[in-house]
Amino acid sequence: MRCGLLLFLLFLGVRAFASNPDTTVTRGLDSLCTDNYVLSRAEQYGLFPGEINRPEILYVYEQWRHTPYRYGGRGEKGLDCSGFVNVILREVYKQQMPGGSASMYTKVQRIKKEELQEGDLVFFRIYRGRISHVGMYLSNNKFVHATTRGGIMISDLNEPYYRRYWAGAGRMPNGYELPAAPSDSTIAETGETEGE
Repeated sequence: MRCGLLLFLLFLGVRAFASNPDTTVTRGLDSLCTDNYVLSRAEQYGLFPGEINRPEILYVYEQWRHTPYRYGGRGEKGLDCSGFVNVILREVYKQQMPGGSASMYTKVQRIKKEELQEGDLVFFRIYRGRISHVGMYLSNNKFVHATTRGGIMISDLNEPYYRRYWAGAGRMPNGYELPAAPSDSTIAETGETEGE
């Protein structure tokens, strides 16, 4: 019961974030609840609980997973793939990376697929052979992302669709200070097309 109440309060806090971007999720709202939550959710999504260092990513996923896809979206009414990655970066890692997926790809330190760690970004060439989709790696080949068809979801890099469109992976550079996320008007001006 206590864990359920705390998760509900977390839900309210994350939803409040959408209207106040300066709000952040606090790590492990209740230390008694965190381990049980992570273990149950990790196994449910095919993740290895022992590889989860930032359970907040799953908290954020749980709170936003019913949010519809919206191109250029950055809030509660809808998110695109780069918008959702920025929600995680902001709420969990206290960072932001402006621009769409193609722009993000130019700002990360490239890594091999075999080197993927929780929190790394994964990129795909879905639209016209260019970088047009981004997600965040979890563990066990699973990643979280916002899709045009399914909204926010967890998928597997081994699925034929994602193997076909795989472009690469990247890690946030150590100590790299990123500027604030762009406004909706800046996004409209760049004209970047997000894929899947």
